[in-house]
Amino acid sequence: MVDEFSLLIRDVVMADPACLHKVARNAGKKCSTLIREANPYDSGAKMGVDTLLKVMESSGDVRPLAYMARKMGLELRKQA
Repeated sequence: MVDEFSLLIRDVVMADPACLHKVARNAGKKCSTLIREANPYDSGAKMGVDTLLKVMESSGDVRPLAYMARKMGLELRKQA
């Protein structure tokens, strides 16, 4: 069974196809590799936390971080 977090990561990576090349380049990956690592149905490739951080930095999408915070009983807020 695919979990919600894995689907969220896939959505972040695939959200903006025009931005995918930039995100992959900033993560030090080929587009095909990044897509494979973000595919929750591919048990042979998983995304590491370092790559996830680079994906969030490049895309500006921090939903995975917010998800992790909620799971830990925390709230993520942007600094003023």
